[in-house]
Amino acid sequence: MKAVKRHSLSTLLVFFFFFILLFLGLFAEVFESQTPEVDIAQIYANPIPVDELQHIKNFKLTNKHGTFYFENTHPEADLSGPWQMVEPQVLKLKNDIVVKIIDALNVIRVRNFYRLEPINISSFSLDNPNLTLFFTNDENKNIEIKVGLINPIDNSAYLSLSRQDQIYQIDPIEMALESYDLAQLVESKVFALNSNSLNSFEIQNKDGTTLKISKRDDGWVDSTGIMLSDAKVSKFMDRLEEVKSYSILDQLTPEQQSFMENTTNTASYRLKIVSAQGVRNILISEIKGQLPGLAGVKNGSFALSNDDRKSFVLIEGHQLKVLQTKSSELK
Repeated sequence: MKAVKRHSLSTLLVFFFFFILLFLGLFAEVFESQTPEVDIAQIYANPIPVDELQHIKNFKLTNKHGTFYFENTHPEADLSGPWQMVEPQVLKLKNDIVVKIIDALNVIRVRNFYRLEPINISSFSLDNPNLTLFFTNDENKNIEIKVGLINPIDNSAYLSLSRQDQIYQIDPIEMALESYDLAQLVESKVFALNSNSLNSFEIQNKDGTTLKISKRDDGWVDSTGIMLSDAKVSKFMDRLEEVKSYSILDQLTPEQQSFMENTTNTASYRLKIVSAQGVRNILISEIKGQLPGLAGVKNGSFALSNDDRKSFVLIEGHQLKVLQTKSSELK
């Protein structure tokens, strides 16, 4: 009788543990955040559509230093540019920087996949990324790349892509773009001009328009329609591209910002550049008096800014002689 009871108890215990294991298995199946089912070969494939990034019209880079917006002046959106930073300052992007970025994206190696879901987005800091790259290519397709958590312990990073529902654990991008500042991105030269994509260029001073040149199928003309010398116009553009800045004013105090806004209210020059990329207006104003709290502004300096006037590029006055060019000098 005791043997039968022991047998029944053993059977009950077996069934009890079986149901416990079954329940735990179902619980894990329902609640576990699993890696998406993919071909194992994809683990090592590059998810970035680099083939769609061979001709880029513009791109935006956001990191801890702020947001930088760049336009490609090449008429066919070739990566070689030249590239113009439009925001926050008007400066020329370093010649090879875009090619290097695309090359770095081309060799990304993926270690693992995770679902693109709220808990993982938060865990891997993709809701507050260290780096965001937003590209628009020549077919007007937008590609956004976010890099969240960068883990120094296992030397990995977490990346998400627009139009994809996965998070990728990757080896860090070869270019540490999350820490790039203005000095690493741009040259001291101010203008990036490409005569092939320009439609017109206009200079105004306090008295009105002093130079306006426009491109037609048969060459450049002045405001009256008279043909200009292509060689002289090209040399004029080259001289413009040689204009350099010596400093940048940003993150100004309210008092300094007010001083600079008052300075640019009476612009010495206004440039209007119309190209395949759109219309850009640039203000150039002479700085008169002492900028509050700053001693590094040279006498006779001019400040160059966009319409928003949030930051300013400083230029020595002698560099702006090119803006006194008359159309008669281009014939």
